[in-house]
Amino acid sequence: MAQDSAQLAGEIIKSIAEKLLIQVSSPEEDLLGSGVLDSLTLVQLLFELEQRFRISIPLEELEIEDFRSVSAITRLVQGRMATTQPIAFEVRN
Repeated sequence: MAQDSAQLAGEIIKSIAEKLLIQVSSPEEDLLGSGVLDSLTLVQLLFELEQRFRISIPLEELEIEDFRSVSAITRLVQGRMATTQPIAFEVRN
């Protein structure tokens, strides 16, 4: 199910606040230039995005600009959601 960009951006802002304890003022805020994201929080955010949205973001495909703002992160997540196969679970009795 596709998500609206604004709704997805809101979920990402909420995740950043809950998991990283960082307040983001707007989807366009420069998270890297302002120092909000550093190398440690970037790794934590990457893990959170993969877990929350059930996506995979291969390290070799990472571009720092994908984490410049919540808007950029939203585009990254939407792109990965469109290309990531749903996780299948096997039920055993």
